[in-house]
Amino acid sequence: MEISETTGHKLPELQNPTLIIALAGWSDAAQVATGAVLFLARKLDATGFAQIEGDQFYDFSTTRPKVTVDKGLITSLQLPHNSIFYWKNQKTNHDLVLLHGIEPQFQWQKFIDAILDLSNKLKVRRIYALGGLYDSIPHTMEPRISGVANGSDLLDVLQRHNIEPINYQGPSSLHSFLLNSCALRNMEAISLWGHAPFYVRVETNPMVCLGLVKKLSELLEIEPDTEELVRAGEHLENMLNRLLANSEELRLYVKKLEEQYEIQGVTPGEPFQGADRIIKEVEDFLRNQRHSGES
Repeated sequence: MEISETTGHKLPELQNPTLIIALAGWSDAAQVATGAVLFLARKLDATGFAQIEGDQFYDFSTTRPKVTVDKGLITSLQLPHNSIFYWKNQKTNHDLVLLHGIEPQFQWQKFIDAILDLSNKLKVRRIYALGGLYDSIPHTMEPRISGVANGSDLLDVLQRHNIEPINYQGPSSLHSFLLNSCALRNMEAISLWGHAPFYVRVETNPMVCLGLVKKLSELLEIEPDTEELVRAGEHLENMLNRLLANSEELRLYVKKLEEQYEIQGVTPGEPFQGADRIIKEVEDFLRNQRHSGES
């Protein structure tokens, strides 16, 4: 796929850019990956310059186009697409490229080639692909951030920044294809995963988003204002702790997760017996809180 199929403005001239990718879908539990990239794009005031159009990558019966109808008249129809932004770092000579989109249903390799062809034109030095997964971890502890690298030398990066290496065998997301394709092109790539408590099924988990943003900020030596995520995370934590105070079953459950948290390696843990009941209890509580307007 040629760069001509990526539509937008003239390519920016960047210094030693790093590409950060987040794709909605299977690998974006609690929208922690896409939430982190959109937050960074907004807080850094990043500039949009390109899109990868989605007509050949998506099953429209699954990933629906969005339509706007005003008083019976269709005013817009938007196909699924992937938006690309850039940000010039005024403090260092390491700029950023941010890609926010949707994991494709078709032609993964062609989709990846489009991204990597663009990366070559922009002289991207390293790629970070963000993901989110549900795990048997408590909301009362620091969010776990784990990682996968496409080269043994990058394992040192994970270690230096306290990113736990993943042990996993099972179904793959686009991340694995991306890292493998980067290796074939001699491009450095790391996937970073935010682990969300499996019993907290909110649309977007700001606590784990914040964990990913903080880790990226450390890796990239940037200082975005994270106060908005901090406040949103505290709000969610306060609601969960309110439920904790009134549910002995949940308190015992979270205590077990806390005990397991310190000894478990980074393989997503299996929920304890009764997990479905706990998930429903938390979902019902959070839904009632939203409807009542309580903070």
